[in-house]
Amino acid sequence: MRRFSLLFALAVGLSPAANIVLNSSFETWLAGVPLGWLSSELLRPGSAVQDSNSHTGTWCVRLESADTVAFVTSATIVRPGYSYEFAGWVRAPGVVGGSFILQFTQLNATPVGSPVLIPAVYSGSSYREYTHWVTAPDSAAFLSITFGTLSGFVAYVDDVTLEDTSIAALAEGVPGATPRATPARKLVAFGNGCRVPAGSDLYDATGRRLASRPRRGVFFIVPH
Repeated sequence: MRRFSLLFALAVGLSPAANIVLNSSFETWLAGVPLGWLSSELLRPGSAVQDSNSHTGTWCVRLESADTVAFVTSATIVRPGYSYEFAGWVRAPGVVGGSFILQFTQLNATPVGSPVLIPAVYSGSSYREYTHWVTAPDSAAFLSITFGTLSGFVAYVDDVTLEDTSIAALAEGVPGATPRATPARKLVAFGNGCRVPAGSDLYDATGRRLASRPRRGVFFIVPH
């Protein structure tokens, strides 16, 4: 299990950050609902439907309701004290598109802290990206991500992500430290002629600073 966990960490570390939202591009649907999400479609048929006017891929969510709110929502596990970058794309043909709502919760679904509201405004026939950095409070276990629109308005939602940059980051060589997200860390694979630039240190996947260049493997170069 430990070996599997290390291999998984190295695999996701091949990119600068790792998205942790399931079915973030709404490409997979089951019984009229995107996999990993709940929506107003379960209560109001036609209010949150599969649509081909996507930002990327084949499908997106089209939200519209004549007499009540239309919404789509999901939740993902977070780690207390860690920061995450949220991003979502919305096409709002009308003056008001709706709003993203980000809310940290405890294991029992009790809200932690104040919700973050990210309004989506008119974008015509194009998509607009909305981003926000959030940090999980000490007692947080989940982050719920919701997009809702008021009755009478239409919005297309696609490519909703939450990137955990700490997965691809390392501690600063402090024994027992927990990996944190910091800039300028570069992942390299030795065995193909890679060299450590002057003024940089080399770390393994556990955050341990290495005294010499390894013969092969995947490691991080961290500038001073």
